[in-house]
Amino acid sequence: MIRRPPRSTPLYSSAASDVYKRQIYNLGKAGVQVWMITGDKMGTAKSIGLSCKMFTTGDMDIVEIGERYISKQKQFVDGKTSEADHIEEAQILADIEVQAAEAKSCGKKLGLLITGTLVEHMVKSNKSKEQFISFAKTCTAVVCCRTTASQKAAVVRAMKEACPGEITLSIGDGGNDVPMINEAHVGVGIYGKEGMQAAQAADFAVGEFQVLWNLLMIHGRVAYIRIAELILYFFYKNVVFTMPQFFYAFFSFFSGQSFYDDWYIVCYNLVFTSIPLGLKALFEIDIHHIKDNLLPLNRVYPYLYYQGQGNQIFNTKTMIFYLVYGLFHSCITFFLPLAFVWNTIITEDGKTPDYCIFNLISMTTTVIVVTLKLFNYERFFNWVNLLGFAIFGFGLYILIQWISQFSSIFKVYRSIKTLYSSPIYYLSVLVCCCLIYAVDHFIAVWNFHVNATPNDFCRLWTTRFNPIDTEENLRRLKKLDAITRGVQLPSPPIIHDDDEKEGLQPEDS
Repeated sequence: MIRRPPRSTPLYSSAASDVYKRQIYNLGKAGVQVWMITGDKMGTAKSIGLSCKMFTTGDMDIVEIGERYISKQKQFVDGKTSEADHIEEAQILADIEVQAAEAKSCGKKLGLLITGTLVEHMVKSNKSKEQFISFAKTCTAVVCCRTTASQKAAVVRAMKEACPGEITLSIGDGGNDVPMINEAHVGVGIYGKEGMQAAQAADFAVGEFQVLWNLLMIHGRVAYIRIAELILYFFYKNVVFTMPQFFYAFFSFFSGQSFYDDWYIVCYNLVFTSIPLGLKALFEIDIHHIKDNLLPLNRVYPYLYYQGQGNQIFNTKTMIFYLVYGLFHSCITFFLPLAFVWNTIITEDGKTPDYCIFNLISMTTTVIVVTLKLFNYERFFNWVNLLGFAIFGFGLYILIQWISQFSSIFKVYRSIKTLYSSPIYYLSVLVCCCLIYAVDHFIAVWNFHVNATPNDFCRLWTTRFNPIDTEENLRRLKKLDAITRGVQLPSPPIIHDDDEKEGLQPEDS
């Protein structure tokens, strides 16, 4: 939901018009349906819609639902005669059905312009609610005018109820926008001359409307990737770590003996794997909008927004894949070391492996495997996360190992020296890691070349420093984007080629 431009900005100036035109155009390309809810009159609201290119002439039929559908009727209350407004629901539904049929036959888009009183009545009426909302969802642009604060909230509430699987966002700059901002899933307030009530009531506060593009297309998208991958990896690394203890129960006759040392169990999630994962979730950026600013990525960012809309990363399929993948890795980290130490001599002086040597080899393999997998899927490196991998992923593990060599509180007391003097230890760890990495790399290459996504497409072009802003590349990106989405999303407002040449892409900030 989008309000009209703040009053601090000249409404019909070319600069203001271009800013809002850019935002609405790019939101449309990202599959975001834009509604403008304003308190202005119908004529003013229509002019705003045309100025911001929400409404277009020639290729769009604008359905106007205004005061002509409200009639006065006399009613008797307590013996007195008074006039009350009567809304002709049947006539509204009949007219929008006719206009929708005409637009479909002519291949035109639909735009809806409706007053606040009528839209509030339509979304609250049991008879017309479903049909009206179904029609509004097919419109490329919807503008609600002459709306009060309560009517704005009612519109958002109706869309939330009608589309339970969708996310609504409201943005406004005045005190009358607070109910609408509070009603939406995500509220954004703009600091302006109308006060700070909207900014204080919102989830996010911005200085100007054009920042919304960066908030959604860059920060919102990256935040989804970070959180989704963090959760998936957290389940994966714990499956790799816990399943060997389940396997060991079959060899210990279900005695309840723990496979790993207690202190290693504590440090695994507390130190060895948590810090590198936290750093990845903090700094991960798949396509850096500042680092790669030599390329006009602002034109292709809207095509990458599908990942969060369709839950492409965090869903049942990927969760099952990570769990099965973790089970496969746990089998390798347990049974391969077991095969290496089974009935063999591990040192030159004839020492044989025991329970401590076996669990240390398995633990070492597990820590290296989950850390290298995280490192392999890292897409943005800086000195902080590299240092985190080196210190917490490997350095502290080696330090804990040598502390356990001299401290009797560990079950593996005085086993580290024997372990490090054994060629079997290095061979088993190397074979396990190489096997897992080979399978992991094969799956990654297969997904990149066979199941490529628009995200992979953009990363490939930015890596090779080729100009992605060419008609051929954009055409391929749009085709790939349509295949990846798999569903028909709302069509973006039409902006002609000469408008794009004037610079109607959002500016990087």
